[in-house]
Amino acid sequence: MKTPTKHLEKPPWFTPHRKLRTDGYLLLSALLVDVPSELVVRLVQSMCWDEDLPENMHRALASLNLAGSSCPQENIAEEFKRLFVGLGSGELIPYASWYREKLIQSAPLAAIRSDLARLGIVRKSESFESEDHAGALCEIMALLSTQDNEISEQEQAAFFHHHISTWMPDFFKDLQAADRSVFYRSVGEFGRCFLAGECEFLHADR
Repeated sequence: MKTPTKHLEKPPWFTPHRKLRTDGYLLLSALLVDVPSELVVRLVQSMCWDEDLPENMHRALASLNLAGSSCPQENIAEEFKRLFVGLGSGELIPYASWYREKLIQSAPLAAIRSDLARLGIVRKSESFESEDHAGALCEIMALLSTQDNEISEQEQAAFFHHHISTWMPDFFKDLQAADRSVFYRSVGEFGRCFLAGECEFLHADR
């Protein structure tokens, strides 16, 4: 009778994913918090990535790269405004409080602020979006996942599970399907694939 293996060998794509994590969150934050700058669009156009990533991530990154090369920066800016600008007038409302409770600045925001205080993370004075905004949460995860940060992957997994995986995959799905989404359709595809990878990576052996 074989003895059960306590820890299964991790998939080979975990290694390149670990290297991609912080940059992936930073890119999503730059695309969601404000109108993407010319520098951000050029970054999307010049992206390269590890071949050992899963096929769905390859497709999502290639789609985002192509969309960035096909859409002029001014078109992307207009699309951002149509999708997100103006509470109730933009096509999407990218806040955890809205997706989870159909309210603005409700219990999910309070829970995020409580966890950030516990982790010693202070909101930037120049930030104009609340901490439960999709882009702000991606920026927070970029900070948590930075290699020289002392936040353990267990703590990252807890934050991800409580504040991101509960609603942001649905947000990215809606972004893919939005009537006004052209460039941002590829952002939605990348976001969904990236978060699916994060979910598996952060919850392995936990």
